[in-house]
Amino acid sequence: MEDMSACLNSEGLEHLQVTTEREASELLTLLTSAERHKNSRLVLLHIASLSGHHLRRITEICSSLDIATLAIVEETSLRIIDPTLNITDLICSPVKEPEFILRAKRAVANLTNSFDDDVIARDNLFINPTNYEVTVNNKRVNLRFKEYELLLLLASNPGRVYDRATLLSQIWGYDYFGGTRTVDVHIRRLRSKIETDSDNRFIETIWNVGYRFRTMD
Repeated sequence: MEDMSACLNSEGLEHLQVTTEREASELLTLLTSAERHKNSRLVLLHIASLSGHHLRRITEICSSLDIATLAIVEETSLRIIDPTLNITDLICSPVKEPEFILRAKRAVANLTNSFDDDVIARDNLFINPTNYEVTVNNKRVNLRFKEYELLLLLASNPGRVYDRATLLSQIWGYDYFGGTRTVDVHIRRLRSKIETDSDNRFIETIWNVGYRFRTMD
């Protein structure tokens, strides 16, 4: 089977295909950016061409975004496939068209969660406003409600600087009598939960002003 993409296109299946390490790097950048291909519900992975690191990272992120992954693998390589990889399905090469189409359709149809286009993704951080879920490194983060509201407001407006008074009024309300120190305390707690790497900050401090969510590098 020579052209898998053409086959899926003829079936109306939006997808992305990864056949090289370079394409894997480009896909990771796309999946963690605000401009990710929101219509794609399937990623084809040619395992023989990918490193274990790229393969694991792609499958983890796709799982968080409810994007199905269909791996193409040589039958002789089945024994070395890591069983802990979060792959939706796999098919042995050489691929036969009827089976390929069926597996691709089933992989997409069997997604257990409905991915909301409003999900915010930045590096290893994912925020789903539909179910109030926040994950870092594919693990759910337990946030207090005000922490979640702060994160959602900042992340929904990357690059915009919010002074403490504005954050206080928008998150706590105009009738809240607490001082702006409340904002600093909640930001500190929020950072401790979502920023696993001190060199990779999501929330930036603007001295003597307030805070902003980091823009894309």
